[in-house]
Amino acid sequence: MFNFQTLLTNEEQARYLNAARQAGNWLSNTQNTVERPWGVVRTLDSADKGRYLEKCNLPSALIVPAAVWIHGISLFSLINLSKAPLVNAKQYLESAMLASKYLATLHCTVPEWEKAYGGFHEFFPGDAYSAPRDGATGAMTCISLYKETGEKRWLDMAIRFAQWYTTHGSDPDGYPWDDFLLDKGEGTSKKRGDWQAAGALLYWQLYKLTKKDEWKDCILKILDVFEKICANDPGNDTAYTFHGDCVISIGNDDFANVILLVGYRLFKEKRYLELYRKRMMAEWDRQSSSGAFPGYGGTFVTALEMLDLLEFQAETGIEVLPTEELKRRLLLAGEYTLTLQNAISTDRWVSGGVYGESNFGLGRDIIHARDTAYGVLLWLQLAGFHCQEYSSSEC
Repeated sequence: MFNFQTLLTNEEQARYLNAARQAGNWLSNTQNTVERPWGVVRTLDSADKGRYLEKCNLPSALIVPAAVWIHGISLFSLINLSKAPLVNAKQYLESAMLASKYLATLHCTVPEWEKAYGGFHEFFPGDAYSAPRDGATGAMTCISLYKETGEKRWLDMAIRFAQWYTTHGSDPDGYPWDDFLLDKGEGTSKKRGDWQAAGALLYWQLYKLTKKDEWKDCILKILDVFEKICANDPGNDTAYTFHGDCVISIGNDDFANVILLVGYRLFKEKRYLELYRKRMMAEWDRQSSSGAFPGYGGTFVTALEMLDLLEFQAETGIEVLPTEELKRRLLLAGEYTLTLQNAISTDRWVSGGVYGESNFGLGRDIIHARDTAYGVLLWLQLAGFHCQEYSSSEC
């Protein structure tokens, strides 16, 4: 792991750790529990017990429950946070364990839905809709739960999903569908986007756990399609908002770049590093003087990718991009992310949450769990703690 004490003072690391703590408070304080129900959105006896929020729209006072991917990243960010030396850190693990019960209800085991078995319901138990890439994050969460609890049922759940993901949940080339109707067993894609490649992070985590070549094969299939997407990039089909609307994502590629480093580690093909360099240079061209990147959640995603690259270069001795410039841009982005957190309000729907759903983090009307959970993962690592979910590391 890269030693951030060479980059940051003790006080700077403490600032990041405190920001992660406050973000963790927002995630756990807005969770639907018997003690703190959501009220008008869901009733006291709601099946949503343990579920996290996706976002709070402050002007309208609307709170939106999380889909499987948001629930998942909130859950595993709190598992990571519970390991930090914080007062009452156990509250984060308690929140995650409660959330795990809700996650389990999203796992699809409907006997009549033969081509859906092992997938994840997207929005609520029994939901017929699934976005397979979102389900992959749910399965990654199962791996985090397996590592935390040692309970094999979580690993089994992740493997069952991966088996579904690489068959029914993906197209004939092994690339994930955009959308999947669980009841009909049908997948569709509007267009193949680069962001879908990051679903291979699930296969990477399973390979590290099991050392089975089948997961390497799944990664290679995704890499092959990913390379073709980038090679055929028309240069004008990009998006700064939702990456599902485009071929090439700007700012938030949903961690697709990390898979290129994984590809190099597994197959030693230098072309993966060349493609990474090209893609990250395109991101650097769009970084503002404030440190922010475009794309909803883009500043956090790109910062986490740069952090992963910094660790990759430290571990392998391979300089994909100039290390000093990489450090400078990472710290500039990290410093900007701190400005996106509301650390003043005492309202539980706001306090510690991170503003999201805007390019370059300019909006201040929506607290979003995506940015809040990514903030926990980024800030913890800048404070010196490793998080494995969005990492190409072999550890």
